[in-house]
Amino acid sequence: MIHPPPPPRVFVVASAVEIRAVLAVLPAHETPDRPGCTLLSPADAGCFMGPAWWRVLLAETGVTFPAFLDCGTAAGRAAEALGLGLRHIVLHGTGRQADTIHLLAQSLGARCLPHRPPHHVVGPAPSPERLRAYLSGIDHPPMHSCPPVITPHGTV
Repeated sequence: MIHPPPPPRVFVVASAVEIRAVLAVLPAHETPDRPGCTLLSPADAGCFMGPAWWRVLLAETGVTFPAFLDCGTAAGRAAEALGLGLRHIVLHGTGRQADTIHLLAQSLGARCLPHRPPHHVVGPAPSPERLRAYLSGIDHPPMHSCPPVITPHGTV
């Protein structure tokens, strides 16, 4: 299966305040329908908040550019999101269910990422300066790596 490249600048948002902060710093030459960024829900938000929450949040803020709902490994929630008209999802994992969701997304013209792309977390108190720096490429997101494994003999 060929996966599309991840979006260029990805902001993790969990509220209308955070989305509006991102919208406020978009450069003048970028419009909501042609942004240089993408939105991403918090990890596994499709599982604990549900696809309807994401859909309402996007509608409330008027977002028209790509906004990915992270469904974790829940293929059922990913299918629900696609059924609600969401066209940007993240579904972790492999296997028949994941393959089926990826094919369903493709048939609907939707985009289904197999993992979370590098991102910048906006947070509950957004800093316009940090958001602008990230958009301009000055402030790169931290590389997310697996935490160290602690064994009885120390860190691996």
